Amino acid sequence: MDDAATGLRDSLYTAVGFAVLGVQQAQVRRRDLQRELARLAVDLDGKVDPVLDDLMAKLPDDLRPLATQVRAAAVSARRSLLGEKT
Repeated sequence: MDDAATGLRDSLYTAVGFAVLGVQQAQVRRRDLQRELARLAVDLDGKVDPVLDDLMAKLPDDLRPLATQVRAAAVSARRSLLGEKT
């Protein structure tokens, strides 16, 4: 019975060890993905911002404050999703 209990315990420890390694690997991949998404967001901002600036310049005066608020909300949402600091 001791051999069976020892084998079961060793199997359980092995399974827990693999689970811990899996969680750690998932965290590393999540951080890598987060960095990549942040880099892509910066690249996209560089391309989209000039277009939005041009579009906002063409908006009627009464819509510009609303467009500014929407733009700020979008930037805030992106930062929150990507875990960026303000």
